[in-house]
Amino acid sequence: MGAKASKPAQSAVRKFPSRAPGNAAPPHVRPPPSAQRTSKPQASFTKDDAIKADSIDPNPDPNPTTNPAFSQRLRQMGVATPNPTLSNSSTASSYPGFPEQGPQRSKFPSQAQNTTLNALEARQRMQERADVEFESVSQEREFLDVGTLKHILIMQGRGIPAADIEKRFRLKSGVVGRLGPKGVTLPL
Repeated sequence: MGAKASKPAQSAVRKFPSRAPGNAAPPHVRPPPSAQRTSKPQASFTKDDAIKADSIDPNPDPNPTTNPAFSQRLRQMGVATPNPTLSNSSTASSYPGFPEQGPQRSKFPSQAQNTTLNALEARQRMQERADVEFESVSQEREFLDVGTLKHILIMQGRGIPAADIEKRFRLKSGVVGRLGPKGVTLPL
């Protein structure tokens, strides 16, 4: 895997240690722990001049085209306080001194306008109708299970008329027609 030149470990001569086996190097001498630290740093919750001086960037602006006076004014202004917005997705809270801007609205759409909830409710209503239909053996059916659907598609593929298929499986009129013309849906 590669030229001989890329494998120096195989061509190099091995070097052995020049010390005698009993002559070990002296261990490193460490000063006692009390001599290492004389003062213990204390946590402080206030900023003194040393902390402020330490936080200032020695190179305040690497861009030579920026006006130093403008940069100094920005530093004096400090951090901006965001204004509350009227956006539904806004998480900004009201601040003292800002008037409330209209009534508080929910972050979520109303139940009548929530398409996800509407779809789930429609699915639940259809499931209830299907459960009632499958429990009642005597009436004609509109909902199909997977096995019945497969048999209907096989029969439709063999050219059996839709009315005969509906009669055999006791389906309501037009159920097979809603599956589409022959070839649109195929059994697996």
